[in-house]
Amino acid sequence: MLFSLGSGKASMDPALINFKVLYVLTQLCGLTMIVLVATWIGQHFGGLAGTSNPGVEFNWHPLFMTIGFIYLYGNSILIYRGFRTTRKKTLKLTHAGIHMGAFILTVIALKTVFDSHNLANPPIPNMYSLHSWLGLSAVIVFSLQYVAGFVAFLAPGLRENYRIAMMPLHIYFGLFGFVLAIASALMGITEKAIFAIKTPAYSTLPPAGVLANVIGVLYVVFGALVVYLATEPAYKRKPIPEDTALLSSSSANE
Repeated sequence: MLFSLGSGKASMDPALINFKVLYVLTQLCGLTMIVLVATWIGQHFGGLAGTSNPGVEFNWHPLFMTIGFIYLYGNSILIYRGFRTTRKKTLKLTHAGIHMGAFILTVIALKTVFDSHNLANPPIPNMYSLHSWLGLSAVIVFSLQYVAGFVAFLAPGLRENYRIAMMPLHIYFGLFGFVLAIASALMGITEKAIFAIKTPAYSTLPPAGVLANVIGVLYVVFGALVVYLATEPAYKRKPIPEDTALLSSSSANE
């Protein structure tokens, strides 16, 4: 159960109480971020559409990237600490499942942005901006991380000492990819605001511009909270008896 802190002294642990408060704040920040992105594209940029309207089809990109590549990615990072009393095997599968959901949404988001460029009249060049370079780099890091994590921690056969050796790299590149995604999202929303908010201009800070800036601030706050909760030693998940039994069984089968 989420935040099941047990009884007695464990339930009074100030660190875990602080974690619970910050975790809830992180979720509220993330959900608000998604709602505001949906509101932004719905009220100011025509909503959503398919390939028949490439300009509006683009709007799937910021929405799905926010849901998949920021919110789900961040929650996948926090899954072990958020559900600390759940068996580790279950958490591994959930971690991989959330990542897969994030990957699917990211692929769809990438398709829509390429469609919006290639199907425009005249076509718009692809991959020329720093946003696109960093964004694609983040997707590549994320994808390689997923494959490496699956091989190291889910697929059978790899010796435990190799898994232990890979864990610091898995954690580092997971956080690196997440921070890169946040940075790319900030560039992307700024590009969209500059190119698309014209009457009145973004520089005059109309409602669409204010909303874009608020979304950007929420990206930063959400990212900072995720990184802090994932790296603070006091919030680290402690092994439970089922984990020890699972580890013993895994070692016996190697």
